[in-house]
Amino acid sequence: MKTILLVFLSIMMSDLAGISRTPSSAGKEKKYPSFYKEGVVVDGVSREWENTLFMFNSASKVAYAIVNDSVALYICIRVANEPEQMKIVRNGMDLIFNSQGKKKAEADLHYPVGGGRMNEHLGPGNQNMGIQTDRKRIHMMMLLQMQDMELTGFREGVNGFQHYKSGRNGITAAVTWDSTNTMVYEARIPFMVFRGDITLSAPLSFGIMIKGTPKPKEGETDKMNEGGQEGMQGHGGGMRPGSNLGHEQGMLGSNDTNQFEDDVIWRMMMIAKKE
Repeated sequence: MKTILLVFLSIMMSDLAGISRTPSSAGKEKKYPSFYKEGVVVDGVSREWENTLFMFNSASKVAYAIVNDSVALYICIRVANEPEQMKIVRNGMDLIFNSQGKKKAEADLHYPVGGGRMNEHLGPGNQNMGIQTDRKRIHMMMLLQMQDMELTGFREGVNGFQHYKSGRNGITAAVTWDSTNTMVYEARIPFMVFRGDITLSAPLSFGIMIKGTPKPKEGETDKMNEGGQEGMQGHGGGMRPGSNLGHEQGMLGSNDTNQFEDDVIWRMMMIAKKE
């Protein structure tokens, strides 16, 4: 009986000691999620990304995940909301990094760069084609406008423009649409392209910025809509970035008031180590 009592008291003391113990590094990693993952292929297909890796931002309707292996960061972004997809194509998207854990860009991968043009691709015979029957063509037109990326704030020799598939300095990106018409965006950014050693960052700030469409000046909305109809009938030129907004959103089946707002998402993370 005395032996049982001593064992019980020993367990109790052990539990109390555990409660008062200083949080371990594992606790910090839980606060700033880190995920080590090998075998990510940047092809715009997210089958290798487990759903548990993603976080969802309700304001922008964007799901995103960031992981790393021993040499690079990998980002996957899923955008199911079609007006948000249009914002990305038209106005561009930035992947932002800060090694000091601040919500301020040190390094920026700007892809797509924005300025997507669409109506010029639709000929006179297509004015009655709805978005439900022509989505694949719309997506192909979008991809034609998403060829270049711009890099700023990285180490010397990395910055500037490059084709998104070139793989220069190990940086690459890909965009596709899956069977549910969700836009899937993937990017790879090696550790070596950063100015400092981000593997020592505690934590690393990672941001996504999707620019809103510039608000039309008073009285311009009707003119834009008229221009959109004219473009569809083949009587006008191509769509200028920032114009024909009403028509494009009609094609996407939405009139989202969030179109004019910048969407900014920040996440703190640790660089994960291979176990």
